[in-house]
Amino acid sequence: MIELLLKRRSIRKFTAEKIVPETVGKIIEAALRAPSSRGFNPWEFILVDDPDTLGKLAKAKQHGSEFLKNAPLAIVVCADSTKSDVWISS
Repeated sequence: MIELLLKRRSIRKFTAEKIVPETVGKIIEAALRAPSSRGFNPWEFILVDDPDTLGKLAKAKQHGSEFLKNAPLAIVVCADSTKSDVWISS
C-alpha cells in the first residue's frame, strides 16, 4: 500500500482516449469503499463524459477546475448534508 501512495500523481493534461468501462467501474468501487465519518457514506457520484458539460464544469470554480475541459471523464462528488455534518468542500 505504501508503494502505491508513494507513486501516486495528479494528472492535469488528458488525451481524447476514452476510459474503459471496467476501469471506471473499479474507480467507482474504490470510491464506494472509502471510509467515512461514522460510516454514514453521505456521498453520491455523478459521472460526466459529455464534452459540453465538462466545459461548464471547468468554469465552475474560479481556480482549480479548468483542467476538466479536456478530460474524457469527470466524477462529481456530491454530499448529503442531512446524512453527515462533517462534509468538507474545497
